[in-house]
Amino acid sequence: MQKIRIEPGKLLRVEGPAAIRVIDGEVYVLGVTYGADSRFTVLRARKVVVKPLKESTLEITLGPDGSVEEARTEEEVIDIWEDATSKIDLEGVTVILGAMDVGKTTMTVMIANKASRAGHRVGIIDADLGQNDLGPPATVDAAVLEPGMYITHLRMLKPVKAMFLKTTSVERVWPEVVDAVKKLVDYLMNVENTRTVVINTDGWVSTDKAVEYKLKLVEVLQPRNIIVIRRGDEVDQLVKNLREKYPSNPPSIVELPAPPAARIRTKEDRRIHREMGYGKYLTPPRDITLDLRKTPIVNFPICSGMPANQDLLNLIRRFIRHPIIYCELAEGFMIAISSQQEKKDVEVLNVPGGGKIVLLPNGWERGLLVGLEDRDNFLLALGRIKKIYYNNCKIVITVSRNFTDISKIDHLRLGMIRLNEQYEEVEKVNYIGRIEALMRKRSSEQQQ
Repeated sequence: MQKIRIEPGKLLRVEGPAAIRVIDGEVYVLGVTYGADSRFTVLRARKVVVKPLKESTLEITLGPDGSVEEARTEEEVIDIWEDATSKIDLEGVTVILGAMDVGKTTMTVMIANKASRAGHRVGIIDADLGQNDLGPPATVDAAVLEPGMYITHLRMLKPVKAMFLKTTSVERVWPEVVDAVKKLVDYLMNVENTRTVVINTDGWVSTDKAVEYKLKLVEVLQPRNIIVIRRGDEVDQLVKNLREKYPSNPPSIVELPAPPAARIRTKEDRRIHREMGYGKYLTPPRDITLDLRKTPIVNFPICSGMPANQDLLNLIRRFIRHPIIYCELAEGFMIAISSQQEKKDVEVLNVPGGGKIVLLPNGWERGLLVGLEDRDNFLLALGRIKKIYYNNCKIVITVSRNFTDISKIDHLRLGMIRLNEQYEEVEKVNYIGRIEALMRKRSSEQQQ
């Protein structure tokens, strides 16, 4: 524990874990003014900037790897951000946009704190699939900050609702992300009665598809404020398109600089962050068994169709030319499980005379991330598949012991990520998308 005296004009940068008490004076942190005898915490590996509004004495208790140092004013943007955000209307929806590691999460916390200080009940959505701080990877999550409550990081909140998006690669599922964010905004405003909703987004901004995604998100949400955090020219095309899209009666579009001292995380840093997220939401582990005929996988039609009879099975075996341990007709095509385990990818074979066979290797399901959802498609829990028993259509899934609402499970949604038993990412399973495309095509043909 140490006591630090700091005067106006100086800044402190505190990296957690740290517990801070203001002994006397006043300091500003992330949109909040803390007076004498007030306290706040900084989580491990997170940094906050403390600005004294008058001469102040702080009592700082650092945990392992925590640190405190004086920050140069030219390294931080605290005054620029405060001045700009103090002029916006905090009611309604605010969307935070920007590339990776420019401070979007920090800005989300700052806006949420400001709205809470103004007496609003605040909804917060984390839509960064790969670096989610509210919930596990591959999800979009919503939380509520009560009036008069303040945070220094999103991890201090517990999600009230979540949606499973199957992957951490937003470019593969961005239309679904738009739908998920809209559904969570509606829930926060109509059910949780929040007056303010702040949305943290991912760092995919530079490509044409990324710009299309962000424009669609803005079009669907109709936000009151769009805050774009700029580093170099990464968001030039996005900002240009936003201003062209709303030439009259536009939302408030605020461009702000990224902190010059912001650390850019490596791919390895990001992978470790995700794997810690999987571990957090899948431990301590326990196995549950579900009947796929009663609790179906909605985006993969296994055990939902008609098992092949012996004659059809023999025909398929001759066509494929190696043993088949299971086969069924579902969604207008056949799914066959080969006895081979060497192959990792799926094969989609055209059957002479018409039709398709989706051929999967034995054990294709092991380690796949899966979402356990309720009837409204909200995520109840994450799981990791251990095995499917085709003779009785039972699936064994590893979930956290903390998940107890098994009766609320309506269906399963298969993810595109394979984890090992240590919850490390070992494969991106892109063929799940190919199966979904076949299902959509079949559904479209049936509707015509």
